[in-house]
Amino acid sequence: MTSTSPSPPPDAPGDPSPDRLFSPSFVRLLFVQMLFGLSYSTFLLLPKYLRLELGATATEIGRVSGAATIAAAIVAPFVGSLSLRFSRRKVLVVALGFEALGAFGFCIASEVGPFVYLLRALQGIAWVMVFNVTATMAADVVPQSRMAQAIGYLGTAMLATNALAPAVAEPASARVGYVPVFLVAGCLVAASLVNLIPLRVEGPKGPDVSHTREERQALWSLPTLSIHYGSLLLGAGIGAMFTYVQPYAIERGATVVGPFFFGYVGAAVFVRVGFARLADSVGPARVLLFAQMIYALTVGAAAFLEPSWLLFLGIGLGVSHGFAYPALTAAGFAGVPRTLRGHFMSGYTFAFNFGYALTVMTLGPVVDRFGYASLFLTTSLLIASGVPITYFTHCAPRQRPTLRPS
Repeated sequence: MTSTSPSPPPDAPGDPSPDRLFSPSFVRLLFVQMLFGLSYSTFLLLPKYLRLELGATATEIGRVSGAATIAAAIVAPFVGSLSLRFSRRKVLVVALGFEALGAFGFCIASEVGPFVYLLRALQGIAWVMVFNVTATMAADVVPQSRMAQAIGYLGTAMLATNALAPAVAEPASARVGYVPVFLVAGCLVAASLVNLIPLRVEGPKGPDVSHTREERQALWSLPTLSIHYGSLLLGAGIGAMFTYVQPYAIERGATVVGPFFFGYVGAAVFVRVGFARLADSVGPARVLLFAQMIYALTVGAAAFLEPSWLLFLGIGLGVSHGFAYPALTAAGFAGVPRTLRGHFMSGYTFAFNFGYALTVMTLGPVVDRFGYASLFLTTSLLIASGVPITYFTHCAPRQRPTLRPS
């Protein structure tokens, strides 16, 4: 098996039947993902909490958000190795424990300072571990010909919580305060540990796993590196929209920000369910190219935000992300050997978190000086740079066979 082979790596013994998608193991992964997502997505309201409860500036909000992404970026390169050396299930248990500690910790936070940065760092580490491990586990238990569909469903399990958690947490925090809300978030992720007990999905691990030089070169091939750049752009866009749309909307007169998350989740779920097999059918690169165009336009439109636009901005973000994430991930998995998927996901999640941190950390001071519109326009141009890269590295006729999962 080499990095130039037009077909995915051969399935390992014990892989699922060609037709079955919702095996018991995959269903349990979906539940773990959803319970973790309910906890983690509660903190999508963190910018509003920091702004209104702790009086944080845009720069401070960016730093707190950046603490999670920087910690995730630091840990991401090692998750693949940890998953090979130890049980992936154990890595997942540690991740869920970190999220629980972060959620419970916010119950006693009283100011923007080192303690808050530490809590967000724990949550960032938890996210990158869960993202990596659940994706590689899912790739081992679903048919290879339905990879993009499965990754889409896995993402949808967490994505749905992006609307559900804020929809419940926002009015609840207004009525009873944020401490009970954060307490419930911690209990939810603790509950996911119970669902994890019977889950047994393990790939190759230990020192006996070896790879040829050509297999390792697949991790550094131009198509794979362009996938990582696409992941960076996904992170940059999500970082800008999730972190700064809320305070910008409040500045423009909005009193609630829930419609943004409803639009985002509703559109993304519709795309991932209604068009679940599109990337598997026409090729992930073509779908990714279309999604990046919509992504750049949506983020650019946020520069001219009005409170009544929140729902429509969420829809645009949901459509673009709903198409982009499964296509991008499936394309990456198709280009690397099965036993190196953990290493690939380490680079993939590192790139995503680096892109996220790039916007929330470096552009926060720009907002304080030049306003929110400058941030959204700058991020939009960055995302647009991925369109020609995707086209020339993946959509040129000579590249199509290497990206189409069979």
